[in-house]
Amino acid sequence: MGRQLQGTRLRVLIVSASVGAGDLGSARELARRLRAAGHEPTVVDYLEAPPLRIGRALSTSYEAQLRHAPWVYELLFNMWYWAPMLLAPVSRVLSLFTRRAVARWVRQTDADVVVSSYSVATQALGDMRRRAASKWPWVRRSGLKVPVVSCVTDFGYHPFWAHRSVDLSLATNASAAARIARRTGRAAMACAPLVGPEFARATHRRPTERRRLGLGSEEVAVLVSSGSWGVGDVKETMELVARSPGLVPVVACGRNTVLRQELEHLARTQGYRALALGWTDDMAGLMAACDVLVENAGGLTCFEAMGAGLPLVSFRPIPGHGKKSASAMAAAGVSCLARAGDELVEQLRRVGRPGPARRAMLDAAARLFDADAAEVVARVGSFGPPPLPRLRPMARLARAAYAVSTAAALVWGGLTTGVGVAAAAGAGVAHPAPGDPGIVYVGARLTPAEIADPAVQASLARLHASAVIDLATAELDPLAVQELTARDVGVESGGASYDQVQASTPTAPWALAQSDSASVHALSVLSGQPVAALVPDRTLSAFDLVDAGSDNFKVVVPGWALPAATRGPYPRDELEVPQLQGGDVYVVDGFRVTPAQLVVLLGLLGSEEAAQHLHGGPLSWLR
Repeated sequence: MGRQLQGTRLRVLIVSASVGAGDLGSARELARRLRAAGHEPTVVDYLEAPPLRIGRALSTSYEAQLRHAPWVYELLFNMWYWAPMLLAPVSRVLSLFTRRAVARWVRQTDADVVVSSYSVATQALGDMRRRAASKWPWVRRSGLKVPVVSCVTDFGYHPFWAHRSVDLSLATNASAAARIARRTGRAAMACAPLVGPEFARATHRRPTERRRLGLGSEEVAVLVSSGSWGVGDVKETMELVARSPGLVPVVACGRNTVLRQELEHLARTQGYRALALGWTDDMAGLMAACDVLVENAGGLTCFEAMGAGLPLVSFRPIPGHGKKSASAMAAAGVSCLARAGDELVEQLRRVGRPGPARRAMLDAAARLFDADAAEVVARVGSFGPPPLPRLRPMARLARAAYAVSTAAALVWGGLTTGVGVAAAAGAGVAHPAPGDPGIVYVGARLTPAEIADPAVQASLARLHASAVIDLATAELDPLAVQELTARDVGVESGGASYDQVQASTPTAPWALAQSDSASVHALSVLSGQPVAALVPDRTLSAFDLVDAGSDNFKVVVPGWALPAATRGPYPRDELEVPQLQGGDVYVVDGFRVTPAQLVVLLGLLGSEEAAQHLHGGPLSWLR
């Protein structure tokens, strides 16, 4: 605890897993940095800890699910968002089967600190830390007495990365770190992705690597990555890119030899200009030769591309962590998410060449490479874990009083969710003002690009519509939010964060309601105007209604969500609006359309209002 950081040679045990290549690659890079700083890291494979080769069987099962039954993996992945209370018993079972091996690794290395780069290992190590703090001696004997640090290798948040007894969590973005901290009550911070230095130095190799691959100077080389297993809709992606003039797909098939052979055969028979490559240990050189990356797994390859200055486009993300990471990266502005083939080609042309869109994406990615995880781990090993945040006695008393006074109302409402139930109860849900049926209430949920788009701003002002912005998006560009308010566009809260791909709620309903309630007040300060309404893009619970009543804001439930279905880039006739009804609430989802499409859709709403002699009104007019 009192040792000085300088001159201390720490022994660090890094627990990873050979599931794919991402977790293990991050662990090896962390070990390289620690070794360069004079420490003694040891990397072990958590899959070797369970008896009877159970770990290997789980890895094989995981790969089989992704290849043959992705819906099963999607269901299992999402289950932990729906029922996070199951994590506690699961972590204890994991610890039961693996703590003997983990304890042996700790003794053999005489570790000063243990680091996990695998979410399952994080749960088991967290339970061992919990046991070390037990009041029962026989429980403490199987506990872990050295600090545990979790290095999150996914961009998106998942409950498996959060354990209340893990001393410190290091995520690759501030949003994920904040969610882990809220769930665990422990310290969490954002650190730079664990990417090797060869990626940042790869730019000077570009001419040589392009000649090696036979790429012309005017061709846009599109690197298509599908992880070490080569899973996902790789064939469709290659065909879409190869059919587009000027774009050349360079497909990294990983260790999937069958996939590589299929793609090579397809390119020969169809006459495509395409390169299908097998496993490579020089991903930095491959990225140096290419202009843009298309990914579907959200893993280490994405972080390597950010380090190499290669823009990202996510397309057909694999279930579970692939979808979650794609959504989180797009929300952070470090990638864009293409949901259709035409949109994929459009995005590749937009960011594949130098321009403002490419520069903005690379600048956002560069901001991630700040704090060094190896240095943080070394500090924990030298000085011990960060102290637990303390809750003041009065805060404890206030929480207890609030829980007792509202428990009766929340038992039924908190367990019975749904907008229909909330509206039937009539508490907290905003309604049109009586006496003027000629008003149509319109809001638009905006992406970071749409907030700053002058055409979108002007369209909202003409419609007298509200801008619905989640707090995480607003914090990316506060000046653009303030420009909206300067144009007399009302800003309302879309919640603490917005996740388009994953529709399920990744926290307990009371915690999510509290977080969204706080977003209303935070957005008021950030935008410089009062925020009167919360427009959550999720199922409501009674906790939302109680928080709205106590904090004096409105919860808005739209009657119509637009567009009803997107069918690729417009022409105008594919972005239709329904026949408007006075008194109805319409919310346009800007995350499902491009800024240009949003402008067209808002224009169609204005034309429909004029044709039916209706007037637009902001969501703040609701009561």
